[in-house]
Amino acid sequence: MAATALAALRTSEQAQVLTNLLRSHPELAAEAEWHATTLLSAPSYEEVSAALSTTLTGYEFSDMDAPDVGVCDPDDACAYLVDKAVEPYLAEIQRRAALGLINAAHGIATGVLMCLYGLREYEHCTEHVLGSAGDLVDYARRVTILLEQLDIPLPAQNLAMACPAWPLAAG
Repeated sequence: MAATALAALRTSEQAQVLTNLLRSHPELAAEAEWHATTLLSAPSYEEVSAALSTTLTGYEFSDMDAPDVGVCDPDDACAYLVDKAVEPYLAEIQRRAALGLINAAHGIATGVLMCLYGLREYEHCTEHVLGSAGDLVDYARRVTILLEQLDIPLPAQNLAMACPAWPLAAG
């Protein structure tokens, strides 16, 4: 079976095709918006937690030598790696919130908190990068502070489910 040109497009080329299609057929805008909203609303907190956990537990001390880490104290390098993993999720929380997708933003935040809470066993462990990255609750606070700044604090039930023993006050 021959491959189609559409199937062979790269991501940027797909975006251009969609843009051109919507210019040619503005009546499809509502349907495209629905698909975009559905896609952006999709990630569950379990998926977020699992993906972030895979990234964080996958780090090895050799990752501290990556060019983007730079020359710094080993503890700072470990913290940089955790920041590097968490930062895209913070950006996605902001993006979802800006679109009014508060439940999606809360889902991502809950997943990040759940992941960090679940990795507490690595804190202060000398055999893993997370052991030198600082207290994971401090990374969790970044999430709750961001939500408060966006005026969409995480509901207490989400906090209780994701990180019951951490002192992260709702609202």
